[in-house]
Amino acid sequence: MKLSKMKKLRRYLFCFLCMILLSVTLLPANAYAATSLRGESIYQIMVDRFYDGDSGNNAAGEAFRYTENSQDDFRYMHGGDWQGIIEKIPYIKGMGYTAIWISPVSDPQLWGVPDASGKQWPTAYHGYNVFDPNRASRYFGTEDPDASKAKLKELVDLCHQNDIKVIFDIVPNHVGDYLQGTGSDAHYLTDTGLKEGTQLKPAAPFDNISWYHNLGDIDFSKELPHTPESTQMLEDHDLGGLDDIDYHNPDAKAAMFGSIKNWFDETGADAARVDAAKCMYPSDINELQNLLNVATFGENFDMDVNFIKDWVGDNGETGMLDFPLFQAIVNDFAKGQNFNNTSEISLQSIFDQDYLYGTHANDMVTFIDNHDRNRFLTEAGGDISKLQNALTFLFTARGIPVVFQGTEQNRGNANGQLIDGIADTWNRWSMVTKDADGNVINDYFNTDTDTYQLIARLNSLRRQYPALQDGTQREMWTSTHFYAFSRRIDSGENEGQELICAFRNAEGAETVTMSVRAESTLAPGTVLVNTLDENDRIAVSSDRKVTITLNGNQSKIYAPDPASSQLSKVTFTIHNAATAWGENIYIAGNTPELGNWNTNLAAGPATCPNYPTWTLTAYLPVGQTIEFKAIRKDSNGKVTWQNGNNHTYTVPANEGNVEINW
Repeated sequence: MKLSKMKKLRRYLFCFLCMILLSVTLLPANAYAATSLRGESIYQIMVDRFYDGDSGNNAAGEAFRYTENSQDDFRYMHGGDWQGIIEKIPYIKGMGYTAIWISPVSDPQLWGVPDASGKQWPTAYHGYNVFDPNRASRYFGTEDPDASKAKLKELVDLCHQNDIKVIFDIVPNHVGDYLQGTGSDAHYLTDTGLKEGTQLKPAAPFDNISWYHNLGDIDFSKELPHTPESTQMLEDHDLGGLDDIDYHNPDAKAAMFGSIKNWFDETGADAARVDAAKCMYPSDINELQNLLNVATFGENFDMDVNFIKDWVGDNGETGMLDFPLFQAIVNDFAKGQNFNNTSEISLQSIFDQDYLYGTHANDMVTFIDNHDRNRFLTEAGGDISKLQNALTFLFTARGIPVVFQGTEQNRGNANGQLIDGIADTWNRWSMVTKDADGNVINDYFNTDTDTYQLIARLNSLRRQYPALQDGTQREMWTSTHFYAFSRRIDSGENEGQELICAFRNAEGAETVTMSVRAESTLAPGTVLVNTLDENDRIAVSSDRKVTITLNGNQSKIYAPDPASSQLSKVTFTIHNAATAWGENIYIAGNTPELGNWNTNLAAGPATCPNYPTWTLTAYLPVGQTIEFKAIRKDSNGKVTWQNGNNHTYTVPANEGNVEINW
């Protein structure tokens, strides 16, 4: 009897230890995914519209078109594939991107079910209408499932050889649109006479009607204000007719999660963008992220930071596509609205809410447009200076920048017009446009465009300055059309590295003198060089201020100049400098610190403690003999030069004083 009890006890102990070991194995090492995308910059590729590297996998018959002359043309397949990306890796790498985000990889639904008028539309090119979650797309790879999967693996491997990470666009919320009716009336079509290649239901095991909510479409007119009830509607209703997975069904959940995990296990992809994350519980996506053990960022198409935050963090995703900041960028950079408008979506109003993301503000994925939004250049009325200003902001502000393919080619929507609602036609043009016979009309893989070169420069700066990747962002100045912030690394290997970024979103020049942040360690006399123009230098004044001048729709990124010589504080005293109302005194000279004779960049304005005597302090290179003159400027920028020859002065190692008479 005692021996039997002992055996039972040993058996219980053995089972208990096995459970502990199993739980340790299954639990993630961290509260969120082990892999982070911080420091990356991402190029978004809509595969079908990128490059046709293998014409043998193109869709047959009427599902395929070459032309992009009408809105309908954009709903058909155009031939881009994974081989096309493989062939264009040098083009992507030439811009300095460290990651690509590609369209969903699963085999898509070729034709949608008939609409109310009985017409069938093609649905395969974008990949979000899924037919078989377990099969690699035959249109991006090959007709043979194994060979198609091998081609996808080849793409991932080649990217890794080129130090480029690969982000899969995953679609866990739904499959394609197959089911008709709702509730107990939900059923698959059995009609004949549909277009050749029409799939009547998704591939097994996803053809189980009980795996779906079957409650009909989301009624977006009832989404706002956000309430538990409206959020529940987003989760358990169909998005545009797409059959919505019921994650309360354990078999459905296991099948979908297992399918997605296999793509990462078999290819080694690095991260995931989660489609329609808004229509899933954050806890379900968090569970999927931990299963994949990669960083994920989701699509929550909403401009309310307080709503989006629920999907970000330890109980949600590593980050999210930053739709609120996107809208602020369009408002402020494309439309020229007020940077500091707190009553609408603006840079200041969005950044003021960053605390809601906890420690994940730098995990937010930022963008100026994408496959669902109008091209930024169209929003900006075709003004390339606005586009480049917004891109400079994107690559310097907090978060992980992503740029939609073709932005570097200075092209907006194909028809030049804004699209109302979801932009899903004219903005999705091919990088190679063709006529009806497949002859090339335009090739948009030009590496000589100024925006291609700018992006390459901005990516280079992000590599050179880790503060632009993960530094704390602190606002320095905000006004109607002038915005500035610092990015500073507060701890760790590069502690103290700091850059100052400034932006103007209107025509005409503006000069602002602002204090450096209290947290800054930029000392008085520190020379800062504009990383986009090495001839543009400013210095931190004795009272820890910087003066920045921006022209219309211009950006500047200032970093300490490691090559600058030792600086010495020099105080200029200008006697008998009579001025009228609105006039000030400046010093212009032959050094960058004095503007290199450019009166817009001259040092000043001077102070006037005892009129008409003026004083001004500048930090100048030790040992250099400078030439200079005093100038008088009014509020309209009119300049009056001091009479006589240029003054000369050799800057001493210690503080210097110069006195001149007007």
